[in-house]
Amino acid sequence: MSWREAIQPGISKIRVACYVESVEYCGRDNALRKPMNPNEFISRTPIWVLTISKRVRLIVLAVSLLGAIDPLANRACSQDFRQLAEEKFGKDSRIWFSEPGDTSLDRWEPRELFEDFGIILEWNAQNVVLVRPDAKSESTISGDYVVRIEPNWTNPAGEKIHRLFRQYQFQSVADQGNESIKLGEMPRWQQRVILAEMIESRSALAAPDAAGKLFSVLAKLNPPQLLVATIPIPWGSETLDANLPKIQRLADVWILDENEAVQLMGAAWLLSGPKRANAIESLENLAKNSKSQIVRSYAKAQLWRTVPPAEVISDRYPKWLAERDSLLLPIQAGPTMLLAERLAQAGQPVLAISEWLRIATLHEDRYHLASKAIPKAVAALRSLGRNEEADKAELLLQRYQIKTP
Repeated sequence: MSWREAIQPGISKIRVACYVESVEYCGRDNALRKPMNPNEFISRTPIWVLTISKRVRLIVLAVSLLGAIDPLANRACSQDFRQLAEEKFGKDSRIWFSEPGDTSLDRWEPRELFEDFGIILEWNAQNVVLVRPDAKSESTISGDYVVRIEPNWTNPAGEKIHRLFRQYQFQSVADQGNESIKLGEMPRWQQRVILAEMIESRSALAAPDAAGKLFSVLAKLNPPQLLVATIPIPWGSETLDANLPKIQRLADVWILDENEAVQLMGAAWLLSGPKRANAIESLENLAKNSKSQIVRSYAKAQLWRTVPPAEVISDRYPKWLAERDSLLLPIQAGPTMLLAERLAQAGQPVLAISEWLRIATLHEDRYHLASKAIPKAVAALRSLGRNEEADKAELLLQRYQIKTP
């Protein structure tokens, strides 16, 4: 019997427990920084690096695992898988996702939304990993299809920050969010959500430099597309902000970062300054070669800013519209705002109004965009003499009033 065959039965018994003292010992003995689970240990530990005595010890250990697993591991093995997940990751969260189309051509068309429940173990750039009710193992949902998650928070501090964010209490989120992440145990995916809400809050407070610093942290935590969409880049008139020189100094560093989303942020802010040529080169490279679908799409959208107004309608508008509509709906807000701005600059107020109102009605969660889009739509309607429609559009601002508990 080979050593792998000898150890395999023991592995199956301790899979749920994940760590046992014996395998942890072997992992440390192989100069690892932290213990590995048994499968990882087997796959990464060449038998020939061990001395003969340790080889014998490992084989004896594997055989003994069949009947002499550490008591703590035994208890863990006997527990229900879902119970273990609940103890570490909390109760069920709600997930909304869209089914893909039958072909790649209609994959991103608006489709029926589905709701799911489960204990979320992870939510990253690739997928959502969850344990559904009555399940004995984990399941996954492709991250490409997820349009919203309402977390079941594992600690009250995180829940409080999320509630403040939903009430548009942005200064409180900015002031207290960092501490909420540090307090108590919080799954990494929930930490990412809080960090994204802190970024949105800084953007709503017209502090893109602070938002950018936070995003440079989030971008390196393998965030899902929905959280990457909080990237603080110019979608409207942000380049006219008094903070532009300060943020462009930061952008000089961001554009050189190894993370593609951070590069995008740097290039977007440098596009309106003296380093425009470098910014265009970076955006074109990201639009063509980025491994991230959202980074490619957002880089293409930022390049819309380089097109003269006279060419917007005659040459670019249908293509831009198709590129925007190819995105999952929750990540369309920024490109929609930019599309509206370019249409207005091209002397197409009617088309611009439709895009501004689209943001107001479909992207309530993007406060800093929606709260600016509505006044622009109202002003454009009044300039066209459409005062009754302007009055109705103005009522949409009531959605974006600061709410109280």
